[in-house]
Amino acid sequence: MAAAKSGKRIYKEVEKLYKSPITGVEVLPLKDDVHHIEVIIDGPEQSEYKGGKFKLEIILREEYPFKPPEIRFLTPVYHMNVCQKSGQVCLPQMTKDEWRPTQTLELILHAIYALLLKPEERFPFSQEMLNQYQMNRAQYNANARASAAKAKAKA
Repeated sequence: MAAAKSGKRIYKEVEKLYKSPITGVEVLPLKDDVHHIEVIIDGPEQSEYKGGKFKLEIILREEYPFKPPEIRFLTPVYHMNVCQKSGQVCLPQMTKDEWRPTQTLELILHAIYALLLKPEERFPFSQEMLNQYQMNRAQYNANARASAAKAKAKA
């Protein structure tokens, strides 16, 4: 019953994203499993990720919207809020304490896009990357641009 209810909500949310797409975000057509969504996010023009195309996967468990989705970049990206091994995204609003069932895929996708504009320093996956961002921004930005260039080449 819970799976059917969450599936219905997911279909509604995805349908809304098809009808009113977010600039720079493409939700790929759903496959057999409504709980597994793939998205392409264009690197924002005003960011170090400009020109990159980043593929993400969003896994919505049967407990969605009562538990947050899992989100990970399938395209490698140099970003302090993304695990460099798994691609998992760390968003403040996705933590157990901050997640609310009223949040939607649209809000989540806006938040990920915003992370590409400005990293969230309170929730880094890597302390080393955070230190680089704070102490050597030029090198951090160069690494981010390099990852966007690779993502552009693979697109």
